[in-house]
Amino acid sequence: MKKIVAALFGIGLAALAGSAAAQGQGASRQFHGTYAVYARGIQAGEFTYRFSQTDAAYEASASRRLSGLARTLMGDRQDYDYSVRGAVAANGALQPAAYTHRGGRRDRVVRTTFSATDAVTTAEPAMGMGNPPATQAQRRGSVDQITAIASMITASGDPCRRTIPVYMDGRSRFDFVLTPNGQVNVNTPAYRGQALRCRVEFRPIAGFSDPQTTETLSFLFARTASGLYAPIVIEMPTDDVGVARLEARRLTINGERLR
Repeated sequence: MKKIVAALFGIGLAALAGSAAAQGQGASRQFHGTYAVYARGIQAGEFTYRFSQTDAAYEASASRRLSGLARTLMGDRQDYDYSVRGAVAANGALQPAAYTHRGGRRDRVVRTTFSATDAVTTAEPAMGMGNPPATQAQRRGSVDQITAIASMITASGDPCRRTIPVYMDGRSRFDFVLTPNGQVNVNTPAYRGQALRCRVEFRPIAGFSDPQTTETLSFLFARTASGLYAPIVIEMPTDDVGVARLEARRLTINGERLR
């Protein structure tokens, strides 16, 4: 199944919640998560994610590394580092300004600059922009995948009620449409208790190199005492191994470990 390159083998993830005043400007908050990545039932790597906000500015970064047999077979060809910085609106919405990732077989550096009217990408070495490439209208108002994770971590209200327009890796444009799908009890190394389950529809729009189909995925979020929603389990489509599953191994919110 040909899909998004590892949407952070994701990326992919996450959501904070509370009132607009608590979640918007003037806030200070941090999230750090470490996830095991499973592909076809086998642990294939690790994904780490960090988000921090100080007043009306935010930064986020992530990395993914293959491990075990996957690393033996592929080396570091699927290792990536990601970062983004941007602004926090008065209502708590995250507005990316500059996104960068580096890695892969060619150690490519991709940068995307976001404005109110467009998202412009440069890459070294150069890369194709998919077929068809995303138009300016399709790019307008979108966010990178690292901000998408943070916007789910920092959303006000139910994290399972939203549509996130994602411009992944400066090329692939798709929507994540989240709807509530009940609650479940979970017992993981990172969290034990009740979690919200989101039904997530992946809707490809433009900028893919291969034909895409709509997929239904699943996210689990735990609401914490801080008011943040911590992503516990995330399923993401990938180019090579179908749906990859990210399971939290350690979660830290505002400097305190969640369990």
